[in-house]
Amino acid sequence: MVSLFLLLWSGAAAGAEEIYELDQITVKVKKTETELNISPEGNTEDIPVAEKEKPVVSTIPDVLDKTEGVDVQRRSILTPKNSQVRLRGFDESRYNVMLDGRLLNGTGVMGGFYVDWTSIPLLEWEQVEVGKGAYSAKYGNTLGGTINLVPKRPDEELDASASAGLKRYGTFGTADYAAIRYGHFGGVVTVGYDTTDGNLRNSEAERQNYSGTLYYYPGGDGELRAAFRYVNGEFNLPVNNWKGTPWYDPAYPESSGSMLIGPGVRFPYGDTFGDGSYYTKERFETEIAYRQTLFDFDTETIVYYNYEDRKDVFTSMNLDETVLTRDASPDLSWGWSSRFKRTLGSHLVGFGGEGHYLGYDGTTNTFIRDFYFFSPISDGNDEHDASRWHGVYLDDTWKLFDKLDLYGGLRLDNYFADQNVDAVSSYQYGYPAGYEKVHAKFDETTVLPKFGAVYRPVEPLSLYGRIGRATRFPNNPELYWYYGGYRPEVDPNSNVRRSDLTYEDALQFEGGASYRFSDNFTSWLTYYDYQVDDYIRWIWGYMPGSLVYNIDEVRLQGVELAAEGRIWKNFFGFANFTYQHTQKEGDVLDGSNDLSDELSELPEYKANWGIKYQRADGALASVAFRYVGPTGVLVVNGENYASGVPLSSAVELEHLGGFVTMDLLFRYPVIQYAVGKKQVVGLLSVGVENLFDKKYVEEYYFPAPGRSFNVALEAKF
Repeated sequence: MVSLFLLLWSGAAAGAEEIYELDQITVKVKKTETELNISPEGNTEDIPVAEKEKPVVSTIPDVLDKTEGVDVQRRSILTPKNSQVRLRGFDESRYNVMLDGRLLNGTGVMGGFYVDWTSIPLLEWEQVEVGKGAYSAKYGNTLGGTINLVPKRPDEELDASASAGLKRYGTFGTADYAAIRYGHFGGVVTVGYDTTDGNLRNSEAERQNYSGTLYYYPGGDGELRAAFRYVNGEFNLPVNNWKGTPWYDPAYPESSGSMLIGPGVRFPYGDTFGDGSYYTKERFETEIAYRQTLFDFDTETIVYYNYEDRKDVFTSMNLDETVLTRDASPDLSWGWSSRFKRTLGSHLVGFGGEGHYLGYDGTTNTFIRDFYFFSPISDGNDEHDASRWHGVYLDDTWKLFDKLDLYGGLRLDNYFADQNVDAVSSYQYGYPAGYEKVHAKFDETTVLPKFGAVYRPVEPLSLYGRIGRATRFPNNPELYWYYGGYRPEVDPNSNVRRSDLTYEDALQFEGGASYRFSDNFTSWLTYYDYQVDDYIRWIWGYMPGSLVYNIDEVRLQGVELAAEGRIWKNFFGFANFTYQHTQKEGDVLDGSNDLSDELSELPEYKANWGIKYQRADGALASVAFRYVGPTGVLVVNGENYASGVPLSSAVELEHLGGFVTMDLLFRYPVIQYAVGKKQVVGLLSVGVENLFDKKYVEEYYFPAPGRSFNVALEAKF
């Protein structure tokens, strides 16, 4: 990487001895602004990755954090966490994340993530398609909607780039990309490396990633795509760093500890995991996709496979030595999907099916310190294909009149899960007194109708409305902990009887309008109302481990207002506003009911705005603001319990103050010259995140990074 930049600089210096007249340098910019695609099937926002990412060590949440209706929570730079990105209040277990149309959501067991955003480097992806709400019949087992990552595809000319950058907290990142197409074949290769000390105590992280994609074009519009991705990372576990504790270190901000992964470990009283605790992870992802028009049908077939391997190392804070190491494989999933569509007169008819199979390998404890843990720590079993989800759909987009488009869809989903669980059979003095083998089985089928309409009374104005039924089935860890966690029905001190675990059943509605002021500037307004019956609640802190059950109803409502586009010549701007509110009823086991009837910690008001100057040669100057309003947080003994608290716990409702952050970025083409027929451009970027060094948190007791200057150099070929 260093040699590459030296070569570029030396080439510029050599050019000072002899004068060459070069052709005009032009940087190809594929997309610079968010685009809103409106159809009766659903609105989709196409967000360009290159324009929204941070210049050094960026992730998909960084690309999305200024999008209306999207809530982002981060703990530190590159520190993984569950529920990091929410769509209208739904976390990653309640919406679909896809890579070029194939499902990415993992099994979610043993502390594995449904979606680990730190394992998705940005370099491979062109844009992020965000579809909110489950109004399309094409996608099942979702309430929040879809996030689909669209890859960069090769052109007939070589497209290559190399970049490196630095910013605060010992953060360094490099990224290399090359793509080319020759005749019927094409290829894309990416290589990246990122490292950071993080802003929290023991939050260091290191990640290296590689990807390769081969393309074969058989003719016409056909495309055969085979992709492979590999990510290898080491992530430290942020430790508890509170004033008043014997291990407090004033060199770091006060913060909560986060074990990040599981199964959970019960440390002896007065001790916890300490500095040097970490885990390493290897993740493999691959898919084969074929797309082509056959017999007048646009066809798409995808087969995919994911596997994750992990090693956990826990140290004792008091002893300052390793007390436990273990191996785990929390995700072994695969699946397929096939979709077909064809135009018949004024109708666009589609149909298809899919199957997804989620499982995992178990845990193996490779070292346990003698006489340290009070309770025995056992290995975990393998569960391959622990759950199986199949779906089929039929839909039709009908252009009824020139100004009116209608959508109708019907989807059928079947979900089957089967696990063997050691369940508590009785309690004594609040502790488990016996266990029994339980066959945890779930088999349900749902039928989901969808309807939508778009009316365009005049050319720049679009009015839209949609309604549909959506369901979300209990996933593997929810099914396990329903039987393997606290069972109030066998506790003599409980008068609560849970109903049988069932799926979440929602009726969703949205309506709104879009107005295009010019070819390059659009605004849109949306109101939504979701009513979810039998919402699945998960509360940690009961014996043993946790409690899973259905609550009667959750309602989510909100308003989203946004505008984005070209203001004048090379000046672009954006602004958006979000109002959101949640409410729950019939939650008989959550100890926080007296304090709040809201579902989760969502700020009621949010806003983002910014402006930039951008030229075709790559020069850019931008300023962006982010406002997040006050948020109520449920707290137990200094820990954040977003999903609820046990009935017997002393719980408080803390209020996090609102905040505004400001980011600046400047980019300039410092090198421009030609090598043969190829043009080379070197771009220097300088910026600052959180310019005013605002002290704020996105998640309770995990302070966000302070003012961070950054500098990066990128070479494009």
